[in-house]
Order: sequence, then structure tokens, then C-alpha cells
Amino acid sequence: MDTVTITTDDGHQLVGQLLLPETDSEDTRAAVVLHPATGVNQHLYRKFAEHLIVRGWPTLIYDLRGSGLSEQPGDAKNKDMKMSDWILHDVPSATRWLQERYPDRKILAVGHSVGAHGMIATQRDTHVDAMVMVAAHAGITRLISTFAERLRIGAVFNVVTPLTYRFLGYVPVEKLGIGRSIPAGVMHQWSGWSRKRGYFFDDDTLDLTQRFHQATGPLLSLVFTDDLWANRAAVDVLTDQATQAQVEKVDVPCGKSTENGPVGHMGFYRSANSALWPIVSDWLAAQLD
Repeated sequence: MDTVTITTDDGHQLVGQLLLPETDSEDTRAAVVLHPATGVNQHLYRKFAEHLIVRGWPTLIYDLRGSGLSEQPGDAKNKDMKMSDWILHDVPSATRWLQERYPDRKILAVGHSVGAHGMIATQRDTHVDAMVMVAAHAGITRLISTFAERLRIGAVFNVVTPLTYRFLGYVPVEKLGIGRSIPAGVMHQWSGWSRKRGYFFDDDTLDLTQRFHQATGPLLSLVFTDDLWANRAAVDVLTDQATQAQVEKVDVPCGKSTENGPVGHMGFYRSANSALWPIVSDWLAAQLD
């Protein structure tokens, strides 16, 4: 395993880890980049990355700006740092870094939540050979599966975020139970998108609709049925815009009463759910044939 520094196209430094197979030969056909979710440190993806390197695929995990090992002093109160920076700068920079490291190999990408947003949005610029969306959805509050969770998240985005952003200069994300430290500007932009009917596709300052329309290649959309946020309706808001991609949808029955047990929005990457990992790795391997 190598600790790496990724310089984004707008000058930020991201810290990542490149996990290597025990025998990393030039015959290896692919390398993988794991694009992370909001408020999640790269540690969550470590065990899944270890699963992928058994296939012989070097795998890159990293933290987005303002998060985990990439966080700098003052980032929590940084109102200029946006979620769109993650999507349009951090994700493609990580992809480009791996492409430059392995120029003769196919590049595979797995995106979790916002990491998948960036993966699809920048496919036209940093094209990869196959993409997997894991628990990746349009974060529209009204599409959350249960009334109780809609009420909770609505309060976070519509009440707590605007008030703490204005009066504290940051949003106490960890106390709200929606992840680890997230820059204030990211939370502010995210909360605004959550109220739009079409999420970030309705943000006139961005060209994300066009970007999604221009994404090509095989795309696996993976949904866990107990995920209150990334349910199929919320995920399809994204895949419906990926009109040129070859989209394959897989809904995995999950929850206490199912054989797979509870997974939710974050659980896929935990070792307890490793029996589900071949859904992704087998699909990726099939794209190499």
C-alpha cells in the first residue's frame, strides 16, 4: 500500500492510498478507483479495496477536499468549498491520477453517493471503461422512503443548516448524524439542491444535465432495498439522465427480514456484508472480457 497525493486541476491536495496486489505484474488488465461519499473517510472503503486487489487490480481510495486526510485547518468553516468542486474537480483528478499511473490498463470506477455523481458527470472528460453506482441517488428530500426520515433530513437541510451556516459559520454535521466533518459551503449547496425538484440538474449555474447526457459506457446501478435515501426512485433521477450509457439496474433485497440482512446507505462496504461484494467485482470483471 502506498500513500499518495493527488493534485486537483484547481490546485487542491487530496490524500489517498493505492492498494496493490501481492503480485502486481504488467499483465494485470485493470485498475480501480473508488470515489467516496459525502462525510465518509477513505477508511470505510479499505476492506472492499482489499477484495478488489485479490482480482489483481490496483485500487485507489482517497478523501475528498475538506474530508478525512484531505481536510485542512479551517475547512469546516470554508464557505467557498462546494459539493460541485468534489464532482467537477476532485473526482476527475483522482481518475486522471490513476490513468497516468496505469496508462496501459483499463480503468474501472466505483462511486458511492456523491462520488458516483462526479464519476458520471466527468465521464466525458476522464473516460473510464466501466462504472458502478453504489447507493448513489439524487438527494431530493421528498423522495426519501419514510416520513420520519423525510422529516429529519428536511429539518437538517431546511432549518439547522441555514441557521448554523449563518450564525456559527459551519454546520455541526457529526452531531446531526449525517457523516463526519463537511465544509460549510458543501452543506449549503447540498441543502439547496435537496429542495429542487430535479436536484442539481435544476441548478442553472452548472451543466450537469448535459454532462450526464454525454456519459457513455457500461454503468451498473446498485440499489439496496432498505436504503431510505438511495431508493430506486431517487437513483433513477440520475440514471434517467445518463441517456447514452449502457445502464444495468440491480436491486438487492436487504433488511432485517431478508437473507442479506440490513445494508442501508453505508453498509455495503463493511466487512459484515462482504458476501455482496462479488456483485460488483464480478460485474467489473465481465466488462473486461
